Amino acid sequence: MLPDTFSVPASPAGTRLCREVLASNLLEREVELSILLPPSAIDTDRPLPVLYLNDGQDLERLNFQPMLDELYAQQLVRPFVVVAIHANERRVQEYGTAAHADFNGRGSLAGTYTSFLLEELLPFAQANYHVSSNPEDAVVAGFSLGGLTAFDVAWHHPEVFARAGVFSGSFWWRNRAVGAGYTPADRIMHGLVRAGQLHPSHRFWLQTGTLDEHNDRNENGVIDSIEDCLDLIDELVKAGLDAQQALRYVQVEGGRHHPDTWGRVMPDFLVWAFGQEGSVAALPAPLPVVRLQLDPALTPALVPTASAPAVTPAPEPLVLPSVPDAGDQATPSIPPFTATSAPSHMPIARPSEGDFLPYAAGYINQVPDGADPREALRAVGAEFHAIFDQLSEAQAEKSYAEGKWTLKEMLQHQIDTERIFAYRAMRFARGDSQNLPGFDQDQYVANSGANARPVASLLNEYDATRASTQALFDSFTEEQLDRRGTANGGPTSVRALLFIVPGHELHHLHLIRERYLPIL
Repeated sequence: MLPDTFSVPASPAGTRLCREVLASNLLEREVELSILLPPSAIDTDRPLPVLYLNDGQDLERLNFQPMLDELYAQQLVRPFVVVAIHANERRVQEYGTAAHADFNGRGSLAGTYTSFLLEELLPFAQANYHVSSNPEDAVVAGFSLGGLTAFDVAWHHPEVFARAGVFSGSFWWRNRAVGAGYTPADRIMHGLVRAGQLHPSHRFWLQTGTLDEHNDRNENGVIDSIEDCLDLIDELVKAGLDAQQALRYVQVEGGRHHPDTWGRVMPDFLVWAFGQEGSVAALPAPLPVVRLQLDPALTPALVPTASAPAVTPAPEPLVLPSVPDAGDQATPSIPPFTATSAPSHMPIARPSEGDFLPYAAGYINQVPDGADPREALRAVGAEFHAIFDQLSEAQAEKSYAEGKWTLKEMLQHQIDTERIFAYRAMRFARGDSQNLPGFDQDQYVANSGANARPVASLLNEYDATRASTQALFDSFTEEQLDRRGTANGGPTSVRALLFIVPGHELHHLHLIRERYLPIL
């Protein structure tokens, strides 16, 4: 069985990292590459299998090299080369489906990127790093929109790539916006599979996380990212794919649209793609395919037999989501969050029904079960800084539609709301249960003057507010958490407010990534 955790082996004979810059005539830019070679102790005269990995700039966030060193140390994978292609600010244009941009014009350079892979990158890797040109030995993979690209390339070019790996793939990629007459038939990759032809060599590894997103277009209880992936599996099966032999679908309970989740499940993919004899058989069985309104005629038989029960991974710790499917815009790397200075806490029970007004449930549910809301609040600040620290003033003053807040106004709203909710928590914790009035968030934003302030000024106020809120929340005892009062005409407990504050911020973080980042 695969180990639960992966650490850097003590042996110095690990993988070797090389950096390359390939001048692409097709993309008209220099493309950075990270090349991982197998341990020096491994010697072979034969060309090596190769993994071409989109979003190679995220190797460190994936903990990729230490994890791969551990796989080699445990002799779970055979020698292979990793060619990790770095994306840049044109990622949302270079990734997608080669034949079609989406309804918003994203993916306009996806065809050019595919040509770059086939005509420039592969010959370079084969000539310089002794990698195989046999399609059975070449695997292409990626994350989110990069995963959609990997699938599209393998589907249309089986003469080059027999296999593809897709982590939280952007199979939502569509011809028409939701709300503008969209139907499931508008999903581009599903249509390309229907119109195309399955190749006998095709093999696919597909992964989703149950917390990849929160959107549910058709309100059937299945988040869109999972449903889009399962529907694509349906199309593959209809095209003739043997799901038992040519497909591995891994649904990660508690998995998020984030490099942390993808890094944790990466060993499963690498053993599937490059496993030593016997190690593939030791992989945990994929989780059952579960969807509401199940139609057995449309669902591939992916559930293991009774003699090989499915293995459910342990719940993941709190990991905030990265770029959601709707925009799939690359975000800057986030500095690792450490809580060494934070006090040690006992776990906090979630608020009970009746401790909050119904609208607040949407915020409370943003904080995963088992997560400490105080740690969620600490971590989300790094996410906001990762976005706002790299925005120009002009970008921060953009809104995604007429009449909507700008990003500066969104940040000011976060500050104002946190102050008000923290004030309510302080009043109630001190035994002051009188009714506290609500507030008009649009009026507050309109009178804030946020767009006239530099981003740095807003971030300074955000950090100061967060430090004050964190100190207050860290001070509450269990008795104080259970105290309650009335706010906005309804009951609210201190415990509920402890979840509402980070949940409100996570809600807006999702909106920023879904609606704002794609337009920048």
